[in-house]
Amino acid sequence: MNATTTDFNIRPAQWSDAPALRDLMEKTFVDTYASYNTPANMQMYTSTRFGLAQVQLELRDENVHYLIVEKQSELIGFAKLVQNHSAKGLENKKALEIERIYLDKAYHGQQLGAQLMQACLEWAKQSAAEVVWLGVWEHNPKAIGFYKRMGFERFGAHTFTLGTEVQNDFLMKKEI
Repeated sequence: MNATTTDFNIRPAQWSDAPALRDLMEKTFVDTYASYNTPANMQMYTSTRFGLAQVQLELRDENVHYLIVEKQSELIGFAKLVQNHSAKGLENKKALEIERIYLDKAYHGQQLGAQLMQACLEWAKQSAAEVVWLGVWEHNPKAIGFYKRMGFERFGAHTFTLGTEVQNDFLMKKEI
């Protein structure tokens, strides 16, 4: 699946993308959440979740799929999709989780997030998923609004631990 718009391309990640993907994962997470969390908690989280070995392990996992957005050869966005991973309330459905979806903040406002989400939903349909779900921090109204505009609705909540801090995420789903 390749979706091209002007200077941008959305495609599945490849093994060779691992170093740049790792860098983008950490950059976009830090850009989004550093001002809300302590440096120690951010360091603890990013060092365990965004290491190159972790990204490479996920790229080998048949249940994990990454879609990346690139401009020419630069990675500027990504989504991490996890098959066969359900949440409370979705146990009887073939569920796909969008575990992460980020775009470099320099490219916000260009409809690339919506295009990346559409690519995720298309991939979910091709994978025979019945429902797509995600968790979003309860204090991130911009992301919550985006997911609502994309047709997601809230169905629950769960905790998310960032370093030593336990936070609350809303769970949102979209039937497909």
